[in-house]
Amino acid sequence: MQVNRDDEIRARAYQLWEEEGRPEGRAEQHWFTAREALSVEENQDTTYLPIDNGTDAEPIEAVENAGEFPTLTDQGEQRLPRRSKRDDESLPANS
Repeated sequence: MQVNRDDEIRARAYQLWEEEGRPEGRAEQHWFTAREALSVEENQDTTYLPIDNGTDAEPIEAVENAGEFPTLTDQGEQRLPRRSKRDDESLPANS
């Protein structure tokens, strides 16, 4: 099994070497990149499996009751501020 795996890595590393224009002195980098690429391709299907962390999902009652709680702002902050009468008198009539 290991020999077959090494042959696959060697073929992929050779392909990478040729795609890069056959540079000298990068054999280790090509080998590492080929090994990583093959590992990702082989294990891609396992990334689609759900993760079971041992805890149950949040009960539906918690979601249903979420709307019953007040907002984070105080009730006084929900109203628009009003101008004082002195500010109103200083502005022109058509503003």
